[in-house]
Amino acid sequence: MSSSRIDQLLDDAQAAFDRRPREIESGLDVEDAALLQLRKACRLLAGAETLREAGYHTLVIETSFVAIERTVEFRLLERGTMQPDDLPGTHPGMYREAATAGIFSESTADDLADLWRDHRAKTYYQDGLATAARAEQMYALATEIHAFVLGRSSHGYECCCDSTS
Repeated sequence: MSSSRIDQLLDDAQAAFDRRPREIESGLDVEDAALLQLRKACRLLAGAETLREAGYHTLVIETSFVAIERTVEFRLLERGTMQPDDLPGTHPGMYREAATAGIFSESTADDLADLWRDHRAKTYYQDGLATAARAEQMYALATEIHAFVLGRSSHGYECCCDSTS
């Protein structure tokens, strides 16, 4: 059994994604795949900051993990290590690729994968509870990784963290 309203909204949502975008989110109107991932990371961090200030701890944790992954994807694409269609399809795979490409050490990549597996999934899907302290630590980690990666990039000037937040 299904709601006709849900069915209509589902069709409308699908159609919205099928159409060419008109009003692109601020900062994301770029042609380069690497820069798109960088700018997505910037926007995610700006959103996480707003959500953090409003006390949405679960969302800050989730957004911080995603911002880390977009930042890593930026670096993999920027260095030519991967193409957009070849990006890892799993979270642990993303961290392994980061280690292989020299973005992080093997131990840091393993620790990030463990953090994701042990805590992100639990907080999001299971019985883990989000707290201000957990959200604050994840946000701090995400912003530090973002700064670390950009500090080693020749395209760090493309970061829009301060201009679009």
